[in-house]
Amino acid sequence: MARPHTAAQPAPAGRRPPGPKGLPLLGSALDFRRDPLRTFVRAWRDHGDLVRFRGPVPVVLVTHPDDLQHILADNFANYPHPDDFNRKVAVSVGQGLVTTEGEVWRAQRRTVAPSFRREPLERFAGVMADSAARMLDRWDRVARYRQVIDARTEMQSLTLEILARCLFRADWSSSARELGDAVAAQLEHINGKLIAVADIPESVPTPRNRRFRAARKVLDDTVHRLIAERRRLPAGGEADDLLSSLMRAPDPETGRLMTDEQLRDQVVTLFIAGHETVAATLSWICHLLSTRPAETERAREEVLRVLGDRPPTMEDLPQLKYLKLFIQEALRLYPPLWQVARMPLRDDVLSGYHIPAGSFLLLSTYITHRNPEFWDNPEGFDPERFTRERSAGRPRYAYVPYVGGPRNCVGLAFANMELTIVVASMLQRFRLEMVPGHPVVMQPDISLRAKYGIRMTLRPVEAVGASSPVPAPRPAADVPSAGCPVAHGPSAGDSAPAPAATAATELGPAVSDSAPEVSGRGAEEASARGALELSAEPSGAPGALSCPYAPPAAAAGESGRSDALIRAPDGRLREPQPAIRQSWNHLTGR
Repeated sequence: MARPHTAAQPAPAGRRPPGPKGLPLLGSALDFRRDPLRTFVRAWRDHGDLVRFRGPVPVVLVTHPDDLQHILADNFANYPHPDDFNRKVAVSVGQGLVTTEGEVWRAQRRTVAPSFRREPLERFAGVMADSAARMLDRWDRVARYRQVIDARTEMQSLTLEILARCLFRADWSSSARELGDAVAAQLEHINGKLIAVADIPESVPTPRNRRFRAARKVLDDTVHRLIAERRRLPAGGEADDLLSSLMRAPDPETGRLMTDEQLRDQVVTLFIAGHETVAATLSWICHLLSTRPAETERAREEVLRVLGDRPPTMEDLPQLKYLKLFIQEALRLYPPLWQVARMPLRDDVLSGYHIPAGSFLLLSTYITHRNPEFWDNPEGFDPERFTRERSAGRPRYAYVPYVGGPRNCVGLAFANMELTIVVASMLQRFRLEMVPGHPVVMQPDISLRAKYGIRMTLRPVEAVGASSPVPAPRPAADVPSAGCPVAHGPSAGDSAPAPAATAATELGPAVSDSAPEVSGRGAEEASARGALELSAEPSGAPGALSCPYAPPAAAAGESGRSDALIRAPDGRLREPQPAIRQSWNHLTGR
């Protein structure tokens, strides 16, 4: 039940929200660094919907929908991003929509928003379906040889390709790998700055800063080159992509067009923010497609009934009603923007407590989405909770996966269309199954990621007796036919090269470099007929929260060397051939 907001009523002077005492001087700072998500959840359960954490920088945790609505919508002008947040993120994305405030932000929003409305985006549905089909064609070869994928790296590669093709159209393929590496390095740098105890300036030549500056130069050079190419096009010869739309978009009030530097900042912001949030959501949906079989099969039946064997189109999306509920529930459990920072310019009142100007506020949508006051069985997976009947009476801001209010995600329609088309395409062709024993651990960075990836095996739908027609793989002319799907390096004939940051996927089982140390950096590369098997165990590392759906960790492989063996066709574990070991060690830096 919603409660009346109390902001209009002055709070007693000095009445602060309750919260944990923490350590002398440090307060809860160490808890934040070790495990922010668990620290938030524990404090919310102990102290309520508004919690004050002591420390060098006091933090106020905000979780109630009424307070979120007040901050994000009703009084949003009083609650910009903290200056420190904008400064740290701006070193990468510049002065784009995420890092600007006030009238500068309003002018940018007016200019950018029309390019992301539903009608202009309809032309990109085919690009999304085509990119998804190319990934699934590769999955068909992976499934044939019983290989393992990492859903996290697969979705990162896919969403980056979709975003780049929609932004740049035909210019994507020549820069795919370089851009993939650059975007990954930018994300790593931003995450590091936001959690660092000491913020080292980018001018200091540390290894991390050198990688960051090199990656930023790649993005800048690529984007500025594409902008210059668009400027040289003759009148009426504009490319049909988002970059051209942004270049042509005037400010509705002033009529001004964006400068090259403004265009650069908006494009890089879209790359960094749009790619990561959608990729994280799709990876969690892959996890749910394995762990929630009843709901998955219901969604699959709907997809096959509506689409048959053809790719999804924009016109199909309204008919995929249950799939929409499935995706909404996935976004509730795994909101890509799991926390949002704000800082009031003037004193305010939240839930009857005084909030001084300059307070550091963290709005946790992760907790809001699990408040039992608004969600029955909040840790359960129940797509039908989003039906019209069951949603009646629920506060608007009880569900804010992409934030809300005037500063909500400008690419919301683009993201929802992409999620629906990609998930529908996967349901048409594959059943996804979690690798037993692999730990699924939530890592709360900028987005909510799977720390050790989501390792899965694939079964084609037709292989398990599906009665409905499913799309067949593309003709051999469109698919490389080298027998083994394991690529030993980039192929000149590859029509959709994956970013180098996701090379583990192309080398066999997609094992992230951040996988637990128990399994090393990956596993030895498969032979032409073999298939890798890797058993990873939780490391117990701080800063991550075990997913409630994670299976128990498995013991090490049969020989105790799960990182050095491959599974042969006869089912036995064996040493890889020396040439394969040498190739893998060279590529992974062992």
